[in-house]
Parts: sequence; C-alpha cells; structure tokens
Amino acid sequence: MTNGTIPPPSAIAGDTLQYPSAGVLLRIALPWMLSPPTYTDLPLYWTPRRDWALSATPKKEAMWANVIAIATTKFAAHSYTIRDAKNSARKVAASQELFKRADGGQGWTLFAQKVMRDMLTTDNGCFIRIRRDDDETMTVRVKDFVAGAEQQSFADAQVVRSRPGAKVSGLYHLDSLRCTRTGNLVYPLRYLPVNGTQQILRWDQVLMYADQPSPRAELFGVGECAADRAYATIAKLSAMEQLVFENLTGGGANKLALINGIQDQTLRGIIDAGHAENQAKGVVYWLGTLLGAIPGDAPLQLIEIRLKELLTSFVPKDERDNAYLIYAKSVGIPQQDVQALSGQGLGTGTQTLVLDEAARGQGALPAFLKWWEQTVSDRILPATTELTFDDENDMRDQKMRAEVKKLRADTRKVQIDSGEISPAIARQLAVDDEDIPQELVQDVTAGAALSDDEKPQSETQPGQSPPLLSLIQSEPTEPPKAQAPAMKDYPELPWYQNVYNREQAVLQAQAKARDTVDDLIDTETSAALDILREIAGNERP
Repeated sequence: MTNGTIPPPSAIAGDTLQYPSAGVLLRIALPWMLSPPTYTDLPLYWTPRRDWALSATPKKEAMWANVIAIATTKFAAHSYTIRDAKNSARKVAASQELFKRADGGQGWTLFAQKVMRDMLTTDNGCFIRIRRDDDETMTVRVKDFVAGAEQQSFADAQVVRSRPGAKVSGLYHLDSLRCTRTGNLVYPLRYLPVNGTQQILRWDQVLMYADQPSPRAELFGVGECAADRAYATIAKLSAMEQLVFENLTGGGANKLALINGIQDQTLRGIIDAGHAENQAKGVVYWLGTLLGAIPGDAPLQLIEIRLKELLTSFVPKDERDNAYLIYAKSVGIPQQDVQALSGQGLGTGTQTLVLDEAARGQGALPAFLKWWEQTVSDRILPATTELTFDDENDMRDQKMRAEVKKLRADTRKVQIDSGEISPAIARQLAVDDEDIPQELVQDVTAGAALSDDEKPQSETQPGQSPPLLSLIQSEPTEPPKAQAPAMKDYPELPWYQNVYNREQAVLQAQAKARDTVDDLIDTETSAALDILREIAGNERP
C-alpha cells in the first residue's frame, strides 16, 4: 500500500540516493555502456537527446503518427466507472469531478491524450502531478549531488509542503522532457517549469510510469517506450517513403546521363525549352536525371549512370505490412486497427475476431490501463472508492457480458430449484456479480469476493452482519427470517451467546459512528462529533 505517510521501502538501502540529485555522473557514464552499436541515428540511451528524438517520431513517419493517434484516442475515449464500497454518493461525485477538471479544468480527454503520448514516445515515461488542498510552496537550497565528486554545489528549488493524507484537489500532466528521476525514495522527481525555479516533488505528489521499466538499478525506473522499440522500423519506413516520394516528384537525382557529341550550351538550351513547354502544359514532375554534355565530333552517344533505385527484389508492400505489424505490437492495439484485412478472401471477418481476441492484454496500452486503475484507486481516490475502465464502444464485449450474465442466472435458477440456495441468497449473489443493481437489494455480502482491482472492507466492520447470518441460517427454499435484536438476552441461550450478542452490538454501533463521521468530517466537524457522542451514548449497552 502506498497511501500511508511514508514512501514504500527499498529492498536494498544502497540502491537509492541520499539526495534528490540530477544524477549527472550516471547520465555521463551509463549511456555509453547501455547503448549497443546501431545503424540508426537514435542518440544514446538514457540521454535527454534520445527522448527528444523519440518524441518527434510521429513527425518522421505518417503511419506511426496514426498509430500513436489511435492509441491515445482509445485511452482518452475509454469510459470509466467509479464505485464506492459504502455507497457514498459524495465520494463518487467528488472523484468524478477530479477527472472532469483534470489539468486545470481542461478535462479528462485532453489530459489523457497528453499522458498517453508521453508514455508511448519517451523512455522517461509519463508523470502526473497530484495537488492537495493544503499545498504550500517554499524555496529551499538543495545539493546537486554528484556521486564521486569532491565538491558539491547547491541550487535553489521549490518544495511543496502538504500532508500526505490531505484531500486531492487536482491532477496535472507534467512534460516528460522536463522531468528528471532523482533516485531518492522520498523526493523521486525534479521538474523544470517553463518559467520559474525547478521543483522537487515528494513521492505522494507525483505519479510516475514508464513502459517496460529497466531492471537496472542505476536507471531509477527509466523504461523502453513503444517508439524506442519500433524506431529502427520507423526510420526504415521513413527512408523508403522518402525515396518513393523523390522518385515520383523528381526531387532528387536518380541517374546521371552523359551525352557525347553535343555542346553544353546546346544541351542547356534544349533543357530550358523543354522546361518552359512543360510549365505551359502544367507538368510538375519530370526531372530526376542529371544531364551532362561532352563536346566532340563523335556521333551522339548516351551513357547513363544510376545514382539510386530500389532493388528489383524489393517489394514496398511487404515492408509496409511488416512495419504495421511491429507498430501494432509495440503499442498494444489490434493489427486491423492499423491495416485493414479487407480484400484477402473468405474468412477475413473471423480472422479479425481471432486477432482481436489474441491481441487483448498485449502491448503498452493494456498494461497502462491496468496500472492506471490500480494506482488511481490506491493513491488518489478515497480508501473505499475504486476506478474501473469499461469499453462501451465494443458491442462484441457487451454481447459477451450479456451471455455470461444469462449463464449465471441459469445457474442460480438450477440452484434454487434443487434447494441448494434460497431466492434471497440468489438475489444476493446476483448483486455480488453485478447482474442486478445493488439498489434493489440490501447488499450484506459485500467484500466476500475481491478481484485484483477491488479493495477489502474496512477492518472495523463486523465479520458477519445479522442479515448475513439470517441468510445462512434460513431454510434453502424460504426467504431469510428476521433476526431478533442482538441487545436482547434470551434465557434459553447460554451465557456466552448473550455476551457475543452484546459484543456484536457494540461493534456495529462503533462502525456506524465511524461511517457517519467519515461522511461528515469534511464539512461539519462539530456536528459529526455531536452525532458520534449521541450514537455512542444511545447504542452502547
């Protein structure tokens, strides 16, 4: 858990730096050791120049730019659901408002696209600033720590003071190219604003994510983004498209033609006349050959020297198909989103479905969705509130969910007919499976089953509530019977059963008081304390 008052610990103390440094020495030495020889023009690994080059890759090749656009808009267009285990409408509404007002009021869609763009096109990853209600900025002098240096320098920096548990008031995207990982657990990030002093952010004031983070301890979580993995293909396809463009437009010389037996002046006159004639006809692309005259009395003779051309065995379509597959795999979207499978004969529709199913959960996008759900629920939203993503645009997904719901309903019907469960228990199971709205039934088994994204119930809640005991003890074919109040003593029960009833009543009163205070503490502190005293005084035996 990371929503406490201290940062998560490191397994080895020496793997973290004592100061929130800029890692200057590491940035000088490691790039040479971590960058193998390459035939591309990509700068060394873990250098600012490399991320600048990677972030510009959408300008380098057209289809790669479209793939980035597809992935970013997919993430931004994802619908999400915010649920609260205690059905607090106030918490759900406040959490939704947090996303609707993200990035200073620009909203979720623009905020999500910028975050996803950084994640896909920088090894440094994406960074999200968490602002709290009681943020207080102060300027301090910090040490620019450089490992192994005898003399240390100091610089001004801004530090924001706030309580780790204070209410979150806003989420802001930080430019990845202006962020530096420090290697310090308490203050893991330095941010250089466009105009102002650098800021040192505490671990609970920033979210950091990098695709494929490196296992090397010296890199402090720097990863390998989708643009990095596909860069060789991006550069190759860009060069191929440029060559095709120049061949078609005459923008570059394709061959050198030497004409023997003609004066240079005569050749230039012919070229100028042809140029003027083609301009009059509206012809644009007709150059691409360098002409040279060799004066002499010899008969006219043409000698051609090819300067550049595609190999006869080179098939541009094959190169494009291979590149589009690499793009789709790197980003984590179905291949047919990049390249349509139409015109490939019968069975294409079924192949599309199979490929889509196989692609789910692969690549950068699905992994980031899972991280976002878990991290936001754990570190930003209230303790009982969680975020889940839904793909409302996928009709096949909705159809499959409906079929699964029908299957569960049929299973419950069989269990009722066989006497295994009662109708009341069946309705409760339907609520737990989210087959029917929770508002229709009092949910008494919440927390009985947890997925990897769900949160457990509060530890102060009693283990078994009276309605749940009633469901368990009732006859399978009968509705649950109302249980007598736990405060009453029954002569026919042993003394320890009466003591147990009293203890359960005390626990329920305490839990009710805590829930009431939690809902009112933000607005009416004094009123909440009065209610607490009243409940404790009226319900405690």
